[in-house]
Amino acid sequence: MKAILILLVLMGFYSATAAVENNSQILFDSKSLNETRKILVRLPIDYSENNDKSYPLLITLNDEDNFKWASSIVDVQAARFGIEDMIVVGLPHNGNYSKDNYPFKKKGNIEPNPQSEKYSNFIRKEIVPYVNKNYRTNGGKFIVGHSLSGLFVTNMFMQYPDEFSTFIVLSPSVHHAPQLSTLVKPFLINNKSLAGSIYISLGDMEHQQILQEYKVLKEVFENHAPQTLTWSVDYMENTDHLLAAYKGIYDSLTWVYRDWYLLDTEMQQSSLDDYIQHYDEFSKKLKYPIKPRERHLVSFSGFAKKKLNDHKAAVEALKTAIHYYPNSQNPKDKLKEIDK
Repeated sequence: MKAILILLVLMGFYSATAAVENNSQILFDSKSLNETRKILVRLPIDYSENNDKSYPLLITLNDEDNFKWASSIVDVQAARFGIEDMIVVGLPHNGNYSKDNYPFKKKGNIEPNPQSEKYSNFIRKEIVPYVNKNYRTNGGKFIVGHSLSGLFVTNMFMQYPDEFSTFIVLSPSVHHAPQLSTLVKPFLINNKSLAGSIYISLGDMEHQQILQEYKVLKEVFENHAPQTLTWSVDYMENTDHLLAAYKGIYDSLTWVYRDWYLLDTEMQQSSLDDYIQHYDEFSKKLKYPIKPRERHLVSFSGFAKKKLNDHKAAVEALKTAIHYYPNSQNPKDKLKEIDK
C-alpha cells in the first residue's frame, strides 16, 4: 500500500510538473489598448515532441481562473480522446473587466462601448495574429466568454461571425443588457447563410432576472436561427453562475467535438465515401482539417468482425484508416488478416 501511495504521489507530481512546463506567461504591449496585458498560454502535452503537428486555438476571457479551468478540462478531455488537444490562451482582465466586456455605453442603450471595441481589436488584430505567428495553429479558433464576457462574445459573434469557428457563451449577464436580444434577432434574420457554431448555456440555478432575459434570447434563436448555423442555447442542470464557468467549458467542448466519433451503429452503415464526406463536413464546420482517429477505426474493425460478425463494416473502417493514415502499416496488416 505504501508503495502504491508513493507511486500515486509521484504521478501527481509529474502531471503537475508537466502542466507547469507547458504553461507560460507573456507581457504583451497592446497598441489597441495602449497598455501592457498579461497573456497566459497553455501548450498541448506533446507540443515540443511533435513538431509536424498543429493545433486549434481556444481563447478564454474573464479571470485567470477561467484559463486554469479551461486548461485542466482540455488536459482531461484530450487525454481521453474526447477532443483534439488545443493551444489555450488566457486573456485575464487588467482591473477593468466591465469596461472591456460590456458591449454598450449604457444599460438599455445600443450605442457601442469604445473600450469594448478596443478590446475586440486587441483580440482579433493582435492576439490571434501573434499566436498564429509564434505557435503551430491549424485554423480552428474557439473563444469562451462567461458572465459579462459572455455578452462580449455574443456581440462579437454578431459583429465578426467568421472570426472564430465556435463562439462559446456561458451564463451571459443578459439581465444587464436586455437590448442584446433585440439586436440578435435582426442579425439572425438578415444573415441566412451564417456558418460556424455558437454555444450558449445558462446555469439553471441562476436568479430569476437573468433566467427571464435568457428565455427571451433562447426564443430568438429557436425562432430565427438560420439552418446553416450550428447552434445550441440551453441550460446547465444543478449549476449556478460561478460553476457555469467550469461546467460550461466541459459541456461546450464536448458539444463542439460530438461528431468526431461515429457511433458503432453509424459505422456499420458507413462506406469509405461516407466517412470522407462526414469528416469533410465536420472540418468545414470547425474551420480546420480534422480526421478520425486511426486507433478508433482499427479497434472498431476488430469489434465489427469478432462481435458483430460484420465483415463489410470492418473492411470499410480499415480502408478509411488507410485513406487517412497512408504511412501507417497497422491498418494495412489488419486488412490483410481480415481478407484471409
